[in-house]
Amino acid sequence: MNNVSIALKRLLFSQKALYLSFAISLFLGLGSVALFDLDEGAFTEATREMLDTGVYSATYLDGEPRYDKPIFFYWLQAASISTFGFNEWAFRLPSALMACLWALALMSFARQYIGRQRGLIAALFMVNSVWVALIARSAIADATLNLFLSLALFDIWRFFESQRKQHALRVYLWMSLAMLTKGPIGVVVPLLVSLIYLVTNRGERNQYQAYWYFPGWILFLAVLAPWLVAVYHEQGAGFFQGFIVEHNLKRFSATRESHGGSLLYYFGALPLILLPLSGLLFVAIANAKRLWRDKLNRFLLIWFAVVFVIFSFSKTQLPHYILNGCVPLFLLLARQTSLFRRNRWVLVFPIVLALLMVFLPQVLAIAAETTRGYDGANLARHGTFFPPLYGAISIALLVAVLALTFAPRMRTWQRLVLSGLAINAFVFTQFVQVASEFQQRPVHEAIATLEARAQQTGETPQVVAWRMHMPSFSVYRQQITPLRAPRPGEIALVRVDRVKALQELLAQTLPEYRNHIIWHFGGLMLVQVDPIPTQQN
Repeated sequence: MNNVSIALKRLLFSQKALYLSFAISLFLGLGSVALFDLDEGAFTEATREMLDTGVYSATYLDGEPRYDKPIFFYWLQAASISTFGFNEWAFRLPSALMACLWALALMSFARQYIGRQRGLIAALFMVNSVWVALIARSAIADATLNLFLSLALFDIWRFFESQRKQHALRVYLWMSLAMLTKGPIGVVVPLLVSLIYLVTNRGERNQYQAYWYFPGWILFLAVLAPWLVAVYHEQGAGFFQGFIVEHNLKRFSATRESHGGSLLYYFGALPLILLPLSGLLFVAIANAKRLWRDKLNRFLLIWFAVVFVIFSFSKTQLPHYILNGCVPLFLLLARQTSLFRRNRWVLVFPIVLALLMVFLPQVLAIAAETTRGYDGANLARHGTFFPPLYGAISIALLVAVLALTFAPRMRTWQRLVLSGLAINAFVFTQFVQVASEFQQRPVHEAIATLEARAQQTGETPQVVAWRMHMPSFSVYRQQITPLRAPRPGEIALVRVDRVKALQELLAQTLPEYRNHIIWHFGGLMLVQVDPIPTQQN
Protein backbone atom coordinates (compact mmCIF):
# COMPACT_ATOMS: atom_id res chain seq x y z
CA MET A 1 0.00 0.00 0.00
CA ASN A 2 2.86 2.34 0.87
CA ASN A 3 4.53 1.61 -2.49
CA VAL A 4 1.27 2.51 -4.29
CA SER A 5 1.12 5.82 -2.38
CA ILE A 6 4.74 6.63 -3.27
CA ALA A 7 4.14 5.78 -6.95
CA LEU A 8 1.04 8.00 -7.04
CA LYS A 9 2.95 10.93 -5.55
CA ARG A 10 5.80 10.51 -8.04
CA LEU A 11 3.31 10.39 -10.89
CA LEU A 12 1.57 13.57 -9.73
CA PHE A 13 4.86 15.46 -9.68
CA SER A 14 5.59 14.58 -13.32
CA GLN A 15 4.08 15.73 -16.59
CA LYS A 16 2.87 12.16 -17.12
CA ALA A 17 0.04 13.05 -14.71
CA LEU A 18 -1.25 15.57 -17.24
CA TYR A 19 -1.16 13.05 -20.06
CA LEU A 20 -2.99 10.53 -17.87
CA SER A 21 -5.57 13.23 -17.14
CA PHE A 22 -5.99 13.83 -20.87
CA ALA A 23 -6.60 10.11 -21.39
CA ILE A 24 -9.16 9.76 -18.58
CA SER A 25 -10.85 13.15 -18.33
CA LEU A 26 -10.90 14.07 -22.03
CA PHE A 27 -10.77 10.88 -24.11
CA LEU A 28 -12.14 7.97 -22.05
CA GLY A 29 -15.43 6.94 -23.69
CA LEU A 30 -15.36 9.99 -25.97
CA GLY A 31 -17.53 8.34 -28.63
CA SER A 32 -19.42 5.90 -26.41
CA VAL A 33 -22.73 7.80 -26.19
CA ALA A 34 -25.00 9.47 -28.70
CA LEU A 35 -24.75 13.16 -29.53
CA PHE A 36 -26.80 15.32 -27.17
CA ASP A 37 -29.34 17.95 -28.07
CA LEU A 38 -29.51 20.83 -28.44
CA ASP A 39 -25.97 22.13 -28.87
CA GLU A 40 -24.12 19.01 -30.02
CA GLY A 41 -26.95 18.16 -32.36
CA ALA A 42 -26.99 21.65 -33.87
CA PHE A 43 -23.22 21.82 -34.46
CA THR A 44 -22.99 18.34 -35.92
CA GLU A 45 -26.04 18.67 -38.17
CA ALA A 46 -24.72 21.98 -39.52
CA THR A 47 -21.38 20.29 -40.20
CA ARG A 48 -23.14 17.33 -41.86
CA GLU A 49 -25.05 19.70 -44.15
CA MET A 50 -21.81 21.56 -44.91
CA LEU A 51 -20.23 18.33 -46.13
CA ASP A 52 -23.42 17.28 -47.94
CA THR A 53 -23.84 20.56 -49.85
CA GLY A 54 -20.18 21.44 -50.31
CA VAL A 55 -20.84 24.97 -49.00
CA TYR A 56 -17.92 25.76 -46.65
CA SER A 57 -18.37 29.50 -46.29
CA ALA A 58 -21.63 29.44 -44.30
CA THR A 59 -23.68 27.04 -42.24
CA TYR A 60 -27.23 25.75 -42.54
CA LEU A 61 -29.31 23.83 -40.02
CA ASP A 62 -32.17 21.70 -41.28
CA GLY A 63 -31.97 23.58 -44.54
CA GLU A 64 -32.23 27.06 -43.00
CA PRO A 65 -29.34 29.54 -42.59
CA ARG A 66 -27.66 29.11 -39.20
CA TYR A 67 -26.45 32.45 -37.90
CA ASP A 68 -25.54 31.38 -34.35
CA LYS A 69 -21.77 31.00 -34.70
CA PRO A 70 -18.95 31.84 -37.10
CA ILE A 71 -17.25 29.18 -39.17
CA PHE A 72 -13.97 27.99 -37.66
CA PHE A 73 -15.20 25.11 -35.48
CA TYR A 74 -17.37 23.75 -38.29
CA TRP A 75 -14.25 23.54 -40.44
CA LEU A 76 -12.50 21.57 -37.69
CA GLN A 77 -15.43 19.15 -37.41
CA ALA A 78 -15.69 18.78 -41.17
CA ALA A 79 -11.98 17.91 -41.38
CA SER A 80 -12.33 15.37 -38.57
CA ILE A 81 -15.38 13.68 -40.11
CA SER A 82 -13.74 13.58 -43.53
CA THR A 83 -10.68 11.90 -41.98
CA PHE A 84 -12.15 9.55 -39.36
CA GLY A 85 -15.66 8.88 -40.63
CA PHE A 86 -19.20 9.76 -39.57
CA ASN A 87 -19.26 8.90 -35.86
CA GLU A 88 -19.54 10.52 -32.43
CA TRP A 89 -15.83 10.18 -31.70
CA ALA A 90 -14.85 12.08 -34.84
CA PHE A 91 -17.44 14.82 -34.17
CA ARG A 92 -16.06 15.34 -30.64
CA LEU A 93 -12.35 14.91 -31.41
CA PRO A 94 -11.61 18.55 -32.42
CA SER A 95 -12.98 19.83 -29.13
CA ALA A 96 -10.93 17.35 -27.08
CA LEU A 97 -7.74 18.17 -29.01
CA MET A 98 -8.30 21.91 -28.55
CA ALA A 99 -8.79 21.32 -24.83
CA CYS A 100 -5.42 19.56 -24.70
CA LEU A 101 -3.78 22.58 -26.33
CA TRP A 102 -5.69 24.84 -23.93
CA ALA A 103 -4.28 22.96 -20.92
CA LEU A 104 -0.75 22.96 -22.36
CA ALA A 105 -0.98 26.72 -23.00
CA LEU A 106 -2.11 27.25 -19.41
CA MET A 107 0.75 25.13 -18.07
CA SER A 108 3.32 26.95 -20.21
CA PHE A 109 2.13 30.35 -18.99
CA ALA A 110 1.86 29.21 -15.38
CA ARG A 111 5.34 27.69 -15.33
CA GLN A 112 6.74 30.95 -16.64
CA TYR A 113 5.11 33.14 -13.99
CA ILE A 114 4.24 31.03 -10.93
CA GLY A 115 6.77 28.19 -11.11
CA ARG A 116 7.19 24.76 -12.66
CA GLN A 117 5.35 22.71 -10.03
CA ARG A 118 2.45 25.11 -9.56
CA GLY A 119 2.14 25.39 -13.34
CA LEU A 120 1.59 21.64 -13.55
CA ILE A 121 -0.90 21.83 -10.67
CA ALA A 122 -2.88 24.58 -12.46
CA ALA A 123 -3.10 22.45 -15.62
CA LEU A 124 -4.14 19.37 -13.61
CA PHE A 125 -6.79 21.43 -11.84
CA MET A 126 -8.21 22.58 -15.16
CA VAL A 127 -8.27 19.23 -16.97
CA ASN A 128 -9.75 17.38 -13.98
CA SER A 129 -12.45 19.98 -13.36
CA VAL A 130 -15.69 18.20 -14.22
CA TRP A 131 -17.21 21.07 -16.20
CA VAL A 132 -14.08 21.73 -18.22
CA ALA A 133 -13.93 18.04 -19.10
CA LEU A 134 -17.62 18.07 -20.04
CA ILE A 135 -17.18 20.99 -22.45
CA ALA A 136 -13.91 19.58 -23.78
CA ARG A 137 -15.66 16.32 -24.67
CA SER A 138 -18.64 17.99 -26.37
CA ALA A 139 -18.97 18.57 -30.10
CA ILE A 140 -19.33 22.34 -29.60
CA ALA A 141 -17.05 25.36 -30.08
CA ASP A 142 -16.42 26.37 -26.46
CA ALA A 143 -13.09 24.59 -25.86
CA THR A 144 -11.76 26.10 -29.09
CA LEU A 145 -12.95 29.57 -28.08
CA ASN A 146 -11.41 29.22 -24.64
CA LEU A 147 -8.08 28.16 -26.11
CA PHE A 148 -7.85 31.32 -28.24
CA LEU A 149 -9.18 33.64 -25.52
CA SER A 150 -6.69 32.24 -23.03
CA LEU A 151 -3.80 32.56 -25.48
CA ALA A 152 -4.78 36.19 -26.11
CA LEU A 153 -4.86 37.05 -22.42
CA PHE A 154 -1.64 35.16 -21.67
CA ASP A 155 0.12 37.16 -24.39
CA ILE A 156 -1.42 40.42 -23.16
CA TRP A 157 0.28 39.79 -19.82
CA ARG A 158 3.53 38.86 -21.54
CA PHE A 159 3.36 42.13 -23.48
CA PHE A 160 2.76 44.14 -20.31
CA GLU A 161 5.81 42.49 -18.78
CA SER A 162 8.20 42.62 -21.75
CA GLN A 163 6.83 45.28 -24.16
CA ARG A 164 7.86 42.98 -27.02
CA LYS A 165 5.97 43.57 -30.27
CA GLN A 166 5.77 39.85 -31.06
CA HIS A 167 3.48 39.37 -28.05
CA ALA A 168 1.21 42.19 -29.19
CA LEU A 169 1.06 40.72 -32.70
CA ARG A 170 0.10 37.31 -31.33
CA VAL A 171 -2.71 38.87 -29.29
CA TYR A 172 -4.32 40.11 -32.51
CA LEU A 173 -3.92 36.68 -34.09
CA TRP A 174 -5.60 34.92 -31.14
CA MET A 175 -8.42 37.50 -31.04
CA SER A 176 -9.12 37.03 -34.75
CA LEU A 177 -9.27 33.24 -34.33
CA ALA A 178 -11.49 33.58 -31.25
CA MET A 179 -13.82 35.84 -33.22
CA LEU A 180 -13.76 33.38 -36.13
CA THR A 181 -14.82 30.71 -33.62
CA LYS A 182 -17.58 32.43 -31.65
CA GLY A 183 -17.85 36.10 -32.51
CA PRO A 184 -17.32 39.45 -30.76
CA ILE A 185 -16.71 37.92 -27.32
CA GLY A 186 -13.28 36.95 -28.68
CA VAL A 187 -12.35 40.65 -28.86
CA VAL A 188 -14.47 42.16 -26.08
CA VAL A 189 -12.99 40.12 -23.23
CA PRO A 190 -9.27 40.65 -24.01
CA LEU A 191 -9.71 44.39 -24.67
CA LEU A 192 -11.81 44.99 -21.54
CA VAL A 193 -9.52 42.99 -19.26
CA SER A 194 -6.38 44.70 -20.51
CA LEU A 195 -7.92 48.19 -20.37
CA ILE A 196 -9.25 47.80 -16.83
CA TYR A 197 -5.89 46.41 -15.71
CA LEU A 198 -3.98 49.33 -17.23
CA VAL A 199 -6.30 51.86 -15.60
CA THR A 200 -6.11 50.24 -12.17
CA ASN A 201 -2.35 49.73 -12.48
CA ARG A 202 -1.67 53.21 -13.93
CA GLY A 203 -0.13 51.79 -17.07
CA GLU A 204 2.43 53.66 -19.11
CA ARG A 205 1.55 55.43 -22.35
CA ASN A 206 3.41 52.95 -24.56
CA GLN A 207 1.23 50.14 -23.17
CA TYR A 208 -1.92 51.90 -24.37
CA GLN A 209 -0.37 52.26 -27.83
CA ALA A 210 -0.86 48.52 -28.35
CA TYR A 211 -4.58 49.20 -28.90
CA TRP A 212 -3.85 50.87 -32.22
CA TYR A 213 -0.92 48.70 -33.23
CA PHE A 214 -1.26 48.88 -37.03
CA PRO A 215 0.42 45.54 -37.97
CA GLY A 216 -1.80 43.83 -35.39
CA TRP A 217 -5.01 45.14 -36.91
CA ILE A 218 -3.78 44.24 -40.39
CA LEU A 219 -3.23 40.66 -39.21
CA PHE A 220 -6.62 40.64 -37.49
CA LEU A 221 -8.40 41.70 -40.69
CA ALA A 222 -6.32 39.38 -42.86
CA VAL A 223 -7.59 36.41 -40.86
CA LEU A 224 -11.23 37.50 -40.76
CA ALA A 225 -11.81 39.30 -44.07
CA PRO A 226 -11.71 36.31 -46.48
CA TRP A 227 -14.43 34.51 -44.56
CA LEU A 228 -16.54 37.66 -44.08
CA VAL A 229 -16.50 38.23 -47.84
CA ALA A 230 -17.34 34.57 -48.50
CA VAL A 231 -20.25 34.43 -46.03
CA TYR A 232 -21.65 37.69 -47.42
CA HIS A 233 -21.49 36.20 -50.90
CA GLU A 234 -23.34 33.08 -49.69
CA GLN A 235 -25.94 34.52 -47.29
CA GLY A 236 -25.89 38.26 -47.94
CA ALA A 237 -26.55 40.77 -45.19
CA GLY A 238 -28.83 38.25 -43.49
CA PHE A 239 -25.87 36.63 -41.77
CA PHE A 240 -24.68 39.88 -40.21
CA GLN A 241 -28.20 40.82 -39.14
CA GLY A 242 -28.85 37.39 -37.71
CA PHE A 243 -25.46 36.91 -36.07
CA ILE A 244 -24.70 40.38 -34.69
CA VAL A 245 -28.22 41.45 -33.71
CA GLU A 246 -30.13 38.23 -33.01
CA HIS A 247 -27.42 36.00 -31.60
CA ASN A 248 -25.18 38.53 -29.85
CA LEU A 249 -26.92 41.80 -28.93
CA LYS A 250 -30.31 40.19 -28.21
CA ARG A 251 -28.62 37.38 -26.27
CA PHE A 252 -27.91 40.01 -23.61
CA SER A 253 -31.30 41.69 -23.77
CA ALA A 254 -33.63 38.69 -24.11
CA THR A 255 -33.70 35.06 -23.05
CA ARG A 256 -32.96 32.63 -25.89
CA GLU A 257 -33.69 28.90 -26.09
CA SER A 258 -35.12 28.91 -22.51
CA HIS A 259 -31.65 29.58 -21.07
CA GLY A 260 -32.76 32.32 -18.71
CA GLY A 261 -31.24 33.25 -15.36
CA SER A 262 -30.65 36.17 -13.05
CA LEU A 263 -27.90 38.42 -11.74
CA LEU A 264 -27.27 35.81 -9.04
CA TYR A 265 -27.19 32.83 -11.41
CA TYR A 266 -23.41 32.45 -11.56
CA PHE A 267 -22.96 32.95 -7.81
CA GLY A 268 -24.80 29.67 -7.38
CA ALA A 269 -23.37 28.01 -10.47
CA LEU A 270 -19.68 28.76 -9.86
CA PRO A 271 -19.09 26.17 -7.09
CA LEU A 272 -20.69 23.55 -9.35
CA ILE A 273 -18.62 24.62 -12.34
CA LEU A 274 -15.38 24.33 -10.34
CA LEU A 275 -16.03 20.84 -8.96
CA PRO A 276 -14.03 19.23 -7.38
CA LEU A 277 -12.11 22.44 -6.55
CA SER A 278 -15.08 24.28 -5.05
CA GLY A 279 -13.65 24.31 -1.52
CA LEU A 280 -10.55 26.20 -2.67
CA LEU A 281 -12.78 28.93 -4.09
CA PHE A 282 -13.84 29.99 -0.61
CA VAL A 283 -10.19 30.15 0.48
CA ALA A 284 -9.43 32.45 -2.46
CA ILE A 285 -12.42 34.68 -1.65
CA ALA A 286 -11.22 35.02 1.94
CA ASN A 287 -7.79 36.13 0.66
CA ALA A 288 -9.06 38.43 -2.12
CA LYS A 289 -7.71 41.64 -0.57
CA ARG A 290 -4.24 40.15 -0.16
CA LEU A 291 -4.33 38.69 -3.67
CA TRP A 292 -5.13 42.11 -5.16
CA ARG A 293 -1.75 43.52 -4.04
CA ASP A 294 0.16 41.27 -6.44
CA LYS A 295 0.17 42.51 -10.06
CA LEU A 296 -0.35 39.12 -11.70
CA ASN A 297 -3.08 38.22 -9.22
CA ARG A 298 -4.75 41.56 -9.95
CA PHE A 299 -4.71 40.82 -13.69
CA LEU A 300 -6.20 37.37 -13.06
CA LEU A 301 -8.91 38.73 -10.75
CA ILE A 302 -9.88 41.35 -13.36
CA TRP A 303 -9.99 38.66 -16.04
CA PHE A 304 -12.35 36.57 -13.92
CA ALA A 305 -14.50 39.57 -12.95
CA VAL A 306 -14.94 40.78 -16.54
CA VAL A 307 -16.23 37.40 -17.74
CA PHE A 308 -18.37 36.92 -14.62
CA VAL A 309 -20.00 40.35 -14.85
CA ILE A 310 -20.59 40.27 -18.63
CA PHE A 311 -22.54 37.03 -18.47
CA SER A 312 -24.26 37.83 -15.18
CA PHE A 313 -25.96 40.71 -16.99
CA SER A 314 -26.85 38.54 -19.98
CA LYS A 315 -30.47 37.44 -20.24
CA THR A 316 -29.26 34.14 -21.75
CA GLN A 317 -27.21 32.10 -19.30
CA LEU A 318 -25.64 28.65 -19.19
CA PRO A 319 -22.90 27.42 -16.83
CA HIS A 320 -20.20 27.07 -19.49
CA TYR A 321 -20.54 30.70 -20.59
CA ILE A 322 -18.19 31.76 -17.78
CA LEU A 323 -15.76 28.91 -18.25
CA ASN A 324 -13.08 31.24 -19.61
CA GLY A 325 -13.35 33.21 -16.38
CA CYS A 326 -12.37 30.01 -14.56
CA VAL A 327 -8.96 29.95 -16.28
CA PRO A 328 -7.58 32.74 -14.04
CA LEU A 329 -9.19 30.98 -11.08
CA PHE A 330 -7.21 27.80 -11.81
CA LEU A 331 -4.05 29.90 -11.73
CA LEU A 332 -5.07 31.70 -8.54
CA LEU A 333 -6.00 28.43 -6.85
CA ALA A 334 -2.68 26.90 -7.87
CA ARG A 335 -0.90 29.76 -6.04
CA GLN A 336 -2.63 29.05 -2.72
CA THR A 337 -0.22 28.11 0.09
CA SER A 338 -2.84 25.76 1.55
CA LEU A 339 -2.34 23.36 -1.37
CA PHE A 340 0.70 21.83 0.32
CA ARG A 341 -1.05 21.27 3.63
CA ARG A 342 -3.15 18.22 4.41
CA ASN A 343 -6.60 19.79 4.44
CA ARG A 344 -9.41 17.28 4.20
CA TRP A 345 -12.42 19.57 4.36
CA VAL A 346 -11.92 20.67 0.72
CA LEU A 347 -13.22 17.27 -0.38
CA VAL A 348 -16.67 17.96 1.07
CA PHE A 349 -17.94 18.93 -2.38
CA PRO A 350 -16.59 15.80 -4.16
CA ILE A 351 -18.08 13.64 -1.37
CA VAL A 352 -21.50 15.27 -1.82
CA LEU A 353 -21.29 14.72 -5.59
CA ALA A 354 -20.32 11.06 -5.09
CA LEU A 355 -23.24 10.59 -2.68
CA LEU A 356 -25.59 12.12 -5.24
CA MET A 357 -24.34 9.65 -7.85
CA VAL A 358 -24.96 6.73 -5.47
CA PHE A 359 -28.54 7.81 -4.76
CA LEU A 360 -29.30 9.03 -8.29
CA PRO A 361 -31.72 6.14 -9.04
CA GLN A 362 -33.80 7.08 -5.99
CA VAL A 363 -33.63 10.80 -6.84
CA LEU A 364 -34.92 10.15 -10.37
CA ALA A 365 -37.68 7.87 -9.05
CA ILE A 366 -38.92 10.70 -6.80
CA ALA A 367 -38.63 13.21 -9.66
CA ALA A 368 -40.66 10.90 -11.93
CA GLU A 369 -43.58 11.02 -9.49
CA THR A 370 -43.72 14.83 -9.40
CA THR A 371 -42.75 15.81 -12.97
CA ARG A 372 -45.26 16.13 -15.78
CA GLY A 373 -45.16 16.85 -19.50
CA TYR A 374 -42.21 15.97 -21.73
CA ASP A 375 -39.64 15.50 -18.95
CA GLY A 376 -42.13 13.54 -16.87
CA ALA A 377 -42.79 11.15 -19.77
CA ASN A 378 -39.06 10.57 -20.15
CA LEU A 379 -38.52 10.17 -16.40
CA ALA A 380 -41.25 7.54 -16.29
CA ARG A 381 -38.67 5.25 -17.89
CA HIS A 382 -36.12 5.88 -15.10
CA GLY A 383 -35.81 2.17 -14.34
CA THR A 384 -34.19 1.63 -17.77
CA PHE A 385 -31.64 4.45 -17.52
CA PHE A 386 -28.86 2.77 -15.56
CA PRO A 387 -26.07 0.49 -16.84
CA PRO A 388 -25.91 -2.96 -15.16
CA LEU A 389 -22.99 -2.13 -12.82
CA TYR A 390 -24.01 1.46 -12.06
CA GLY A 391 -24.78 0.81 -8.37
CA ALA A 392 -21.51 -1.00 -7.65
CA ILE A 393 -19.38 1.51 -9.57
CA SER A 394 -21.04 4.52 -7.91
CA ILE A 395 -20.33 3.02 -4.48
CA ALA A 396 -16.72 2.41 -5.57
CA LEU A 397 -16.49 6.11 -6.51
CA LEU A 398 -17.74 7.15 -3.08
CA VAL A 399 -15.26 4.80 -1.38
CA ALA A 400 -12.41 6.18 -3.51
CA VAL A 401 -13.24 9.81 -2.67
CA LEU A 402 -13.54 8.97 1.04
CA ALA A 403 -10.20 7.12 0.91
CA LEU A 404 -8.56 10.18 -0.65
CA THR A 405 -10.13 12.36 2.03
CA PHE A 406 -8.65 10.36 4.90
CA ALA A 407 -5.34 9.31 3.31
CA PRO A 408 -2.77 10.24 5.99
CA ARG A 409 0.13 11.89 4.13
CA MET A 410 -1.47 13.29 1.01
CA ARG A 411 -1.31 17.01 0.16
CA THR A 412 -4.47 19.01 -0.49
CA TRP A 413 -3.83 19.45 -4.22
CA GLN A 414 -3.11 15.73 -4.65
CA ARG A 415 -6.42 14.81 -3.03
CA LEU A 416 -8.25 17.20 -5.35
CA VAL A 417 -6.54 16.05 -8.56
CA LEU A 418 -7.09 12.36 -7.83
CA SER A 419 -10.71 12.92 -6.80
CA GLY A 420 -11.25 14.83 -10.06
CA LEU A 421 -9.82 11.91 -12.03
CA ALA A 422 -12.05 9.43 -10.20
CA ILE A 423 -15.18 11.58 -10.67
CA ASN A 424 -14.48 12.15 -14.38
CA ALA A 425 -13.85 8.44 -14.96
CA PHE A 426 -17.26 7.72 -13.41
CA VAL A 427 -19.16 10.59 -15.01
CA PHE A 428 -17.95 9.84 -18.54
CA THR A 429 -18.48 6.09 -18.41
CA GLN A 430 -21.58 5.76 -16.20
CA PHE A 431 -23.45 9.04 -15.72
CA VAL A 432 -23.37 9.99 -19.41
CA GLN A 433 -25.03 6.67 -20.18
CA VAL A 434 -27.88 7.64 -17.86
CA ALA A 435 -28.16 11.10 -19.40
CA SER A 436 -28.10 9.68 -22.93
CA GLU A 437 -30.77 7.11 -22.11
CA PHE A 438 -32.98 9.87 -20.66
CA GLN A 439 -32.64 12.39 -23.47
CA GLN A 440 -31.56 10.59 -26.62
CA ARG A 441 -33.10 7.11 -26.49
CA PRO A 442 -36.53 8.36 -27.72
CA VAL A 443 -34.81 10.03 -30.69
CA HIS A 444 -33.12 6.80 -31.74
CA GLU A 445 -36.25 4.75 -31.18
CA ALA A 446 -38.15 7.16 -33.45
CA ILE A 447 -35.52 6.74 -36.16
CA ALA A 448 -35.62 2.94 -35.83
CA THR A 449 -39.42 3.02 -36.15
CA LEU A 450 -39.29 5.16 -39.30
CA GLU A 451 -36.67 2.90 -40.87
CA ALA A 452 -38.71 -0.22 -40.08
CA ARG A 453 -41.86 1.33 -41.61
CA ALA A 454 -39.92 2.34 -44.72
CA GLN A 455 -38.71 -1.25 -45.18
CA GLN A 456 -42.22 -2.60 -44.74
CA THR A 457 -44.03 -0.16 -47.03
CA GLY A 458 -41.26 0.73 -49.45
CA GLU A 459 -42.13 4.41 -48.95
CA THR A 460 -40.20 7.13 -47.16
CA PRO A 461 -42.56 9.99 -46.29
CA GLN A 462 -41.28 13.43 -45.37
CA VAL A 463 -40.71 13.82 -41.63
CA VAL A 464 -41.03 17.25 -39.99
CA ALA A 465 -40.59 18.51 -36.43
CA TRP A 466 -43.40 20.58 -34.92
CA ARG A 467 -42.66 23.19 -32.24
CA MET A 468 -39.52 21.39 -31.17
CA HIS A 469 -35.94 21.11 -32.33
CA MET A 470 -33.77 18.06 -31.72
CA PRO A 471 -31.19 18.34 -34.52
CA SER A 472 -29.53 15.04 -33.58
CA PHE A 473 -32.65 13.47 -35.18
CA SER A 474 -31.49 14.92 -38.50
CA VAL A 475 -27.86 13.92 -37.87
CA TYR A 476 -28.63 10.25 -37.34
CA ARG A 477 -31.20 10.06 -40.16
CA GLN A 478 -28.74 12.01 -42.33
CA GLN A 479 -31.68 13.96 -43.67
CA ILE A 480 -32.98 17.48 -43.17
CA THR A 481 -36.00 17.74 -40.86
CA PRO A 482 -38.07 20.87 -41.67
CA LEU A 483 -39.39 22.74 -38.64
CA ARG A 484 -43.08 23.22 -39.48
CA ALA A 485 -46.53 21.64 -39.29
CA PRO A 486 -46.99 18.44 -41.30
CA ARG A 487 -48.71 18.40 -44.68
CA PRO A 488 -50.83 15.60 -46.12
CA GLY A 489 -48.86 12.36 -46.32
CA GLU A 490 -46.15 13.58 -43.93
CA ILE A 491 -45.13 12.48 -40.44
CA ALA A 492 -44.51 14.91 -37.57
CA LEU A 493 -42.11 14.39 -34.68
CA VAL A 494 -43.77 16.07 -31.70
CA ARG A 495 -43.41 16.22 -27.94
CA VAL A 496 -46.00 14.43 -25.86
CA ASP A 497 -47.04 17.68 -24.16
CA ARG A 498 -47.68 19.36 -27.52
CA VAL A 499 -49.42 16.61 -29.47
CA LYS A 500 -52.91 17.79 -28.49
CA ALA A 501 -52.18 21.29 -29.81
CA LEU A 502 -50.90 19.79 -33.08
CA GLN A 503 -54.01 17.66 -33.50
CA GLU A 504 -56.24 20.67 -32.89
CA LEU A 505 -54.30 22.66 -35.48
CA LEU A 506 -54.59 19.87 -38.05
CA ALA A 507 -58.31 19.49 -37.40
CA GLN A 508 -58.74 23.18 -38.29
CA THR A 509 -56.34 23.42 -41.24
CA LEU A 510 -56.73 19.93 -42.78
CA PRO A 511 -60.23 18.77 -41.83
CA GLU A 512 -60.41 16.39 -44.80
CA TYR A 513 -57.39 14.46 -43.48
CA ARG A 514 -57.01 12.36 -40.39
CA ASN A 515 -54.05 12.54 -38.06
CA HIS A 516 -53.12 9.61 -35.90
CA ILE A 517 -50.31 8.65 -33.56
CA ILE A 518 -48.22 5.88 -35.09
CA TRP A 519 -45.53 5.67 -32.41
CA HIS A 520 -44.95 6.80 -28.82
CA PHE A 521 -41.85 6.35 -26.68
CA GLY A 522 -40.92 8.42 -23.64
CA GLY A 523 -41.63 12.07 -24.34
CA LEU A 524 -41.80 11.83 -28.15
CA MET A 525 -44.53 10.85 -30.61
CA LEU A 526 -44.82 10.41 -34.34
CA VAL A 527 -48.07 11.70 -35.87
CA GLN A 528 -49.01 10.83 -39.46
CA VAL A 529 -51.39 12.85 -41.65
CA ASP A 530 -53.41 10.65 -44.04
CA PRO A 531 -56.54 11.01 -46.16
CA ILE A 532 -59.67 9.97 -44.28
CA PRO A 533 -60.52 6.41 -45.43
CA THR A 534 -63.61 6.18 -47.66
CA GLN A 535 -66.42 4.43 -45.80
CA GLN A 536 -67.71 1.29 -47.47
CA ASN A 537 -71.49 0.87 -47.76
